[in-house]
Formats: sequence, structure tokens, C-alpha cells
Amino acid sequence: MRLRRVLALGAVAVALLAACAQKPANPDAGGAPAASAAATTKAGVVRARFAGFAGGPGFALPEDLRGRPLVLNVWASWCVPCRKEMPAFQSVYLRARGVVGFLGVDYLDQEGAARRLAADTGVTYPLAADPKGTEVAKFGVTALPTTLFFSTDGVLRGRRFGELDAERLRAAIRSYLGVEVP
Repeated sequence: MRLRRVLALGAVAVALLAACAQKPANPDAGGAPAASAAATTKAGVVRARFAGFAGGPGFALPEDLRGRPLVLNVWASWCVPCRKEMPAFQSVYLRARGVVGFLGVDYLDQEGAARRLAADTGVTYPLAADPKGTEVAKFGVTALPTTLFFSTDGVLRGRRFGELDAERLRAAIRSYLGVEVP
């Protein structure tokens, strides 16, 4: 009886791990896992609409790209690595603006706490919100922080899970978007 329980628990654990596993890489997307079918069009263009952050304007993919590739960082005030990486994103944004768009998406967060974090870290790049997590879910985000890299036409080219410093962020922009940021 005990062996049966152990085997049953093992089977459940394997099923849960398989369900959480990342999708295989899409070779046409620069090594990035493919976006879900619900989030893409036939041409692979990712579509998403984010609410405005703290009363600001919302953001729609790909409509609001304005001919620039995009770095989209998913964060929350309760995420310690998110807090640590925001100043690095700000410094890279200041060097890349005009060439690469930046968008920070506040995910499943309390508005007041998110506003305080944005003010405390001094970010000036555009912010949006996904209070229910429905738009971020389209990209297969499973951990915070997550950074997504979109081409000028809205195709997801890459993603990085975990905290990025300025050097690693610039390297990812170079790798996924083909843009050199000093």
C-alpha cells in the first residue's frame, strides 16, 4: 500500500513538472520559446494589450512599437530581483531610447506598492500594467522578473528569466534584436 502511494505521488509530480516545463525553442524566433497560438497571428506577430500604469497610457503590441524593437520587462513590487534590476534597465534605456523601445509591465500587483517602487527606482521608461496577468500569460511567463525581446514587427525574438544587470541586458539586446547599445 505504501509503495502504491509513493508511485502515485511520483506520477503526479512528474505530470506537474511536465506541465510547467517550457515549450521547445522556435528556431525562427532567435531561440525563444514560441508564444501561444492565442497571442500570435499567422505571421507570428504577437498581439497583447496592457492597461495604463498609474493612470498613464496603455500599450498595444504590435501597434505601439513605432518601428522600433522592444524590450518588455515583467516585474512586480513584491519581487526582490525586480527591484534590484530596475536601475540597470533605466541606465540601458537612457542609452538606447530612440533606437530600442522599453516597456515595464507591472504584473499581478497592488497599484500603490507598484507606484512606490517605480518612484523609488527612478524609472522613466514607459510602464504599463497587467493586474490580472492575462496578457503576460500569453508569453509563457512563469517567473519574475522576465524580459522579452520583440522585433520591430512584433515577433517575439527571445526571453530571459531572472535578474539582468546592465551588461547582460545590453548583450541580450545585441543577441536577440541585433542592436548595439553602448
